[in-house]
Amino acid sequence: MIGFHTQSQQVPVRRRLEELGAGLVEYALLLALIAAVCIGAVGYFGQSNDTGLNRSKDCIEAAYDGNPVPANCQG
Repeated sequence: MIGFHTQSQQVPVRRRLEELGAGLVEYALLLALIAAVCIGAVGYFGQSNDTGLNRSKDCIEAAYDGNPVPANCQG
């Protein structure tokens, strides 16, 4: 009776350790997928946003230097 009781306690421990490993793999895959989507989004939207960022930089530099603000800075 004691041997049976001890054996039944070891099975859930083994099962939990196996599930822990599976959970870590799932989180790692999810993290890799999120990173790939973020890198792809920055690559895609970064190219189209580059012109706007450069225009903003030019406007800020002109205002900081005291030069007249370019026409493309209005609105």
